[in-house]
Amino acid sequence: MDKTKLKDFFLKARTKTYASGGGKIEPVFPKMRQLEYREGNFLYRDIYNMGSNGLFMGLETVYFQNKPVLSMSYFGNFGKMSEKEADNILRKALMDNWDTARLWEKVEWEFENYKYICIPDKQGDINEFSGVEKIYKDEKEVYYLFYGGGFIG
Repeated sequence: MDKTKLKDFFLKARTKTYASGGGKIEPVFPKMRQLEYREGNFLYRDIYNMGSNGLFMGLETVYFQNKPVLSMSYFGNFGKMSEKEADNILRKALMDNWDTARLWEKVEWEFENYKYICIPDKQGDINEFSGVEKIYKDEKEVYYLFYGGGFIG
């Protein structure tokens, strides 16, 4: 497995789905949301639940030749802002930093009165990563997401 190609596909797929508002398909499980992006032998799938009060959780998986090779789970809360506001800021932050391996490299980004930050638990790579991303509005935390994942193939 060429991990550089895997990393490049993973970063691109995340921008072609959630970050850009694309890739929506009928979810395989009822009342969930599902996003997909295909390119060559790669398939990216993000399946997630929206709970109450801004809570959400999901699983992103990359398949190569129909075999799962990368997976990441996440849990977060945007309850101190609307879903639309959270989506607008998060999508802008992700699109402005689409080519950054933010899951294992620290990223800070600011727009108007918002600050986005992604803080990995350690400086890692695609093999194993975990951390937290946060959004601050007027210097108050209004969103967080915990994540963990890595290469499984």
